[in-house]
Amino acid sequence: MTPSRRCFLSIGVAMGAFAFFPSLAPSLAQDAAIPARPFVAEPIVHPIPPTTRPMRIGVIGSGNIGGTLGELWARAGHQVMFSDRDPALAQDQARRVAGSRAGTAAEAIAYGEVLFVAVPFGAWPAVAREHGAALKGKVVLDPSNLNVARDGAAAEAALKKAGNTGDAVAAWLPGVRLVRAFNTAGYGEFAKQAARPGAKMAIPLASNDAAALAIAVRLVSDIGFDPMPVPGGLAASAKFETRGPGAGVKTVAELRAVMGL
Repeated sequence: MTPSRRCFLSIGVAMGAFAFFPSLAPSLAQDAAIPARPFVAEPIVHPIPPTTRPMRIGVIGSGNIGGTLGELWARAGHQVMFSDRDPALAQDQARRVAGSRAGTAAEAIAYGEVLFVAVPFGAWPAVAREHGAALKGKVVLDPSNLNVARDGAAAEAALKKAGNTGDAVAAWLPGVRLVRAFNTAGYGEFAKQAARPGAKMAIPLASNDAAALAIAVRLVSDIGFDPMPVPGGLAASAKFETRGPGAGVKTVAELRAVMGL
């Protein structure tokens, strides 16, 4: 085995989701399949109240974040379809989450009134190439964060050029009704904090599309969080990047204080 191949395989667990989009890394054709990270179910601690307005939600990327948020929405009564580059993982999630179903990414896009796309930040160009046309006009929630070791220098350069994650992703997906959300904490926190008693955990959101933002606000509220739209469109997502002051478990009052709003 060559040194470069050993290095590539050593980070394979972290990068497994890229194999969902083969065009992202054509060199994979010569390499063994990279294993995806195993899904780790976090218990949903608090009861999720039923929604009065169920929607169809397609989940692309059914790992920890996609699996957890998909389960929360299903518990609220939304209709959820899981998809993943590993069909077995999507099928496992559908068996695990009562009332949900599994399909391909294309099927999830066609099914969903809203898409929750839980892929690595560096996978967005491949998502755009393979599914950009089908995603046009769709409301897409983006929880991705840059991880340079995983996503690479090109992704880092794209983020620096755009100035924030929201605008960087939007540049790859013209015509998509993008909403930045659920990027400020780990999936385990979402499982533990959803519908907690007392002051709710706040979820900051940013979008250039007012109607898409309103839909996302409702979906955030449906699973027991306090939605907090941040003024300024997608550019405002710079205020709650993963390592910024808006990250972590905070109430709306705490978020407003650290963001200066």
